[in-house]
Amino acid sequence: MASAICTGQLVREALAHLSPARPFFDSEHGPIHAFKDRKRTLPEPFDDEYFRHMQWAHLASGGAGGGLRWPNRHPHVLTHGMRAAQRSLARFTALIDWDRFRRRNLNAEIHLSTPAFAGFACGDDNQAVVWLLRQDQRDKQRLVRKTAGALPVQLVVPSLSAGPYVITLWDTVAGQVAGQVLAAADAAGNLLVELPPVVTDIALAITPA
Repeated sequence: MASAICTGQLVREALAHLSPARPFFDSEHGPIHAFKDRKRTLPEPFDDEYFRHMQWAHLASGGAGGGLRWPNRHPHVLTHGMRAAQRSLARFTALIDWDRFRRRNLNAEIHLSTPAFAGFACGDDNQAVVWLLRQDQRDKQRLVRKTAGALPVQLVVPSLSAGPYVITLWDTVAGQVAGQVLAAADAAGNLLVELPPVVTDIALAITPA
């Protein structure tokens, strides 16, 4: 959870130093200090969630893809859970028209109705990518609590052209569409999205209707 938030901050800062059209890719992340210096291998369920959270924070904040993870495990390969997370993210990317997407980071510009979720986002005047992560519920293994009560979320995404949009909800674990919501950006460019209750996290692809 904390690593995802740090990833979002890192991507935002990096993009601020680049020309708008230049891509950014975090080419080395993972539990490097824990594995190489402390000789610790993270438990696989924790590591899978840690990996999945960091890649979605990277993409939604405006990074190119999910970043490059050094496995830092025995054997030195990604787990099946990490590969499944990559497959989910790859499928999601088909929802965005990347040839026309001129993203900028919106992590600090979006507004959420509840502090129970951390928000990561990037967008231009026609499309946006958003990822919401539950941050108020953790279990004894320091994972996001899967049995937490679902919470409805209102989200405001700024700087879109006025008009109707389709918001495609994406289940990041199952790697599939979890529903769609229709909403319209007002004359000021603010898109108010009323999301159904969310337990752990949800990704959104926002495209013109």
